[in-house]
Amino acid sequence: MNISKDRFALGSFQYLKYPLEYFFDTAVLLGIRNVELLAAAPHLYLDVVDEKALKKIQEQLLERDLSVISLTPEQTNYPVNIAAEEEDLRKHSINTFAIAIDVAVELNCPMVLVTSGYGYYNRSRKDAWERAAESLRYLASTAHKKGIKLVLETLTPLSSNLVNNPSQQMKMLSEMPEDTMTAMVDIGQMVFMNQTIDEYQKILGKDLSHVHLHDSHPDIHMALGDGDLPVTEYLEFLERNNYKGYYSFECNEFSYRKNPREADIRNMEYLKKHNILI
Repeated sequence: MNISKDRFALGSFQYLKYPLEYFFDTAVLLGIRNVELLAAAPHLYLDVVDEKALKKIQEQLLERDLSVISLTPEQTNYPVNIAAEEEDLRKHSINTFAIAIDVAVELNCPMVLVTSGYGYYNRSRKDAWERAAESLRYLASTAHKKGIKLVLETLTPLSSNLVNNPSQQMKMLSEMPEDTMTAMVDIGQMVFMNQTIDEYQKILGKDLSHVHLHDSHPDIHMALGDGDLPVTEYLEFLERNNYKGYYSFECNEFSYRKNPREADIRNMEYLKKHNILI
């Protein structure tokens, strides 16, 4: 199996204790041209981002010949919830994603990652689903007009009671305007929920357009080789079934934040050891 290095991306998820240019320099060091940016403090906080901050990021990317392939707004660890029952909170959440879409345009980034949000677990799931779908329809239409595609991620039942599996992803996609949203799989969350990669591929098919790649056990978002997952089997299966999207490293386990670069070095060493890279 050979996969071009250009289909792998470094995610900034574990670099929050370092300046953003350190993350960009890591990509250059490892010969990776694609990056996925976590849109959260301190690097790209959507509530305060301005033209000056974006220009600085654009310059840093240009200097290093890097491309942002996905923008991932923080949406599970603080009050951004597009399915919120409280209308003022839902409107604020929608606006946060609208800002993320505008930032993606400025950074020439083709994708913005979204989730469904969640409803109160003791209230009507149907009502929460309808609020999420309404919010996503607006955002999907807005993004489409600006040349951006939304990519829907599942969440575990610990984070959401709405979209936890590929069937629910596909249902949500079916309620969106045509060609405005695709879906993705997070390998660690998939395994945590006792799901399989072939479920995602068979149900989503061509709508599977992005993968968060990492190892698992004892934690969910570990560097490749630090856990016990058959990562090479996942890659072989996806490639054999004509997956054409990116594989983005997401080593979001807290222990990596002290030395985030080391996790990505191990990711690349794993791919080379298993003769995956062209």
